[in-house]
Amino acid sequence: MYEAVPWQQQLFDKNADKVRNGLGQGLRNMHANARAAQEEAGVRPAHPYGAARYTGQFERIADELITIPGARLVKPRGFGFELVLVGKGLIYPFRYAKTQADVRVARIPHTSVLIKELLANFGTAPDTFQEALEFDGFETEDDVLALRVGLADLPPDTKLVLVPFACNVGDLLESYWGVASLGIDGTTLQWASTPEALPVPDQATRQIKLHSVPEQGATVSETLTSFDQGEEPPVFLSSRPDSDVKLDLAPETEEQPIEPRANEDNEK
Repeated sequence: MYEAVPWQQQLFDKNADKVRNGLGQGLRNMHANARAAQEEAGVRPAHPYGAARYTGQFERIADELITIPGARLVKPRGFGFELVLVGKGLIYPFRYAKTQADVRVARIPHTSVLIKELLANFGTAPDTFQEALEFDGFETEDDVLALRVGLADLPPDTKLVLVPFACNVGDLLESYWGVASLGIDGTTLQWASTPEALPVPDQATRQIKLHSVPEQGATVSETLTSFDQGEEPPVFLSSRPDSDVKLDLAPETEEQPIEPRANEDNEK
């Protein structure tokens, strides 16, 4: 009796478990780093968390997966981050919700031209039809052709692996991975199979905090607290010309400023 090979093994072969575990650890590290950024900022709005989370969803996953034999980074032209290609699977993580929600009907980021292009070129045809996932609002951009050029060197059998996750400042709620394809109308997504939950460890392994920036080192003047204990300013001395001496002119106590030959108003 023929037994279908799971898509994970088809794409990653013997590295399927390493990819699965690496994705979970990368997401945990992403969330821990983003929370650290929010705490260090000490502000109420979650902007620091959001910025660190978005960057971390690509970089922290890349940290974990790049050590797998054969893995390499792929930089789509015009996109600010690198994606990871392991075996035949190109990894694309994205947050689909801030609260727990059904991942099969969740919305993909509707402003991303990249994700639509990736699905159109590397999506996998579904084995069974499931409820469609709509993501409208894509913008038509002139650089789509350049984006395709940036992905042109990928192997022809490359398949896109989506890694949707739900999180907020409080917690990383749930995460999945799966393969999908664009619907007939080009605006819907169909999962090839039910997205599989990812195992996410409780602890981060690479937590980067803002206060880990090396100390810049205080100078002598920065350590003094009294205004009359600081470093003395340099005194510029110049001899008086003979003409001033003969005319009995009073000596000048400060050096004359040098008139600039150009200023910012001259630069157009």
